[in-house]
Amino acid sequence: MKKLNFKVILLFLLIAVMVLPLAEKIFHFSISKLADLKGAYVKPVCPQLNWKSFFNFEMQDSLSAYIESEVSNRNALVRLRNQIAFTVFDETTNREIAVGKENYLFEKIYFDAYNKKLTASDSSEIYKNTEKLSDVIDSLKVRNIDLVVVFAPSKVSVMREYVPEKFFYRYDGLDIKYKTCADALNRSKIPFIDFNSYFISKKSKSNYPVFTKGNAHWTFYKGCEAMDSIVSYITLHFNIPFWQYYLLDSDPVDLPQFQDDDLSSTMNLLNSMKDKSYQYPNFVLTDTTKCTKPDVLLIGDSFGWTLIYSSLPHKIFSRNFKFWDYNQSVWSEYFEKAKPIGEFDYKAEILKNRVIIIIEGGLHYNNIGHGFIEQAYKIFHSELE
Repeated sequence: MKKLNFKVILLFLLIAVMVLPLAEKIFHFSISKLADLKGAYVKPVCPQLNWKSFFNFEMQDSLSAYIESEVSNRNALVRLRNQIAFTVFDETTNREIAVGKENYLFEKIYFDAYNKKLTASDSSEIYKNTEKLSDVIDSLKVRNIDLVVVFAPSKVSVMREYVPEKFFYRYDGLDIKYKTCADALNRSKIPFIDFNSYFISKKSKSNYPVFTKGNAHWTFYKGCEAMDSIVSYITLHFNIPFWQYYLLDSDPVDLPQFQDDDLSSTMNLLNSMKDKSYQYPNFVLTDTTKCTKPDVLLIGDSFGWTLIYSSLPHKIFSRNFKFWDYNQSVWSEYFEKAKPIGEFDYKAEILKNRVIIIIEGGLHYNNIGHGFIEQAYKIFHSELE
């Protein structure tokens, strides 16, 4: 009897799967649309038949991809497959992501950076660029422009205990790239804020995680803490009186925002990953007397976006505040969309500012400013010729 009931259930499930596409057409709904996939994906188009594409098999491959994309409820089935791989086998179908202990997600490229062995030439180049940056800072200083370098934390460094040992394929000195870059900056006396070492040292004393299980960037809360620390550093070392404010804590929420699920969302699971409650505090202005809103330029990688999302730059920096994303595109809240940096006078844009902040994450500790150092060095040295 039990075996018969099981067969009946399987039969009804099979019929339901077969009838579902027809039901979608009749009642105008789509389970696939409810399960839209996130991430970079270009929907295949139906190929045009021609002799050349037919005989070199391009048409067959394109047609196969198109038909697969048109399968009813494909998105839901993809999410189901991904959920099974993650829940049952602790794996992900995203080749760029690794599942660590307790379901912490990591970008595999960060393991390469953590395990990277520097050659003598690599180390020499790091110290040489640091010397150039020191020269640029001196050139800026005589023009009343200050610059500070910020290292954002690396998830592999901060959450090392959640990384499976198989990803540490070097044991003769890990994280050499970070240590060399930080040493070069500390020796040069360049204004430098190292949040990687700071958050590692404070991790056990903090109630808020530096990273969620499902993100690659620091949490929104830690981004706010970092933005506050950067402002305090600038006030102390560069003697700039910013508008006064305080950080107002918020009630925890269950749904991640901003970059707090930037990895887990691309895994396209049926059930989104759940982490500890997410915190989204707000900066509140308290005093604007005898203070100034300086012109500030932010240059760096994607960790800079968390600082921008914190909203503090919009409140205490001038309207001229801009973000040079990877030193390639220029973002401002007053632009409809980011503009290529080539549309601007590079030198004039630099000289507009009172403070320049360069922020880099774990992949780019050895590429401070993404070409800014070289370009600025040429600008100021050409003036001396």
